[in-house]
Amino acid sequence: MLGERSLVSLSVLEVHPIPSREVRLRGGAVIGRASDCEIHVEDPLVSRRHARVVSSELGTALEDLGSSNGVYVNGRRSAGVTPLHPGDVVQLGGTLWLVRGR
Repeated sequence: MLGERSLVSLSVLEVHPIPSREVRLRGGAVIGRASDCEIHVEDPLVSRRHARVVSSELGTALEDLGSSNGVYVNGRRSAGVTPLHPGDVVQLGGTLWLVRGR
């Protein structure tokens, strides 16, 4: 198993609904409305456990956890694990994030 130092993480800048909020995407973090999610999103269109951040030495990606409204990257619904790159736009429900660098 890889050590935490070898894993790549990204930050995202929220565009909507809370402009300028920065969120760090680290491997294994679950994104959703549930209070026990590592990345808590207060959006009624986001599932309780919406997506998971997947990281490796190759980069950072998102995996949809069977959410009702899906995960969109650059306007396309993602299936399975979708790699993220700086400049990508991620949509979870009504929440929009702009992917930044490390």
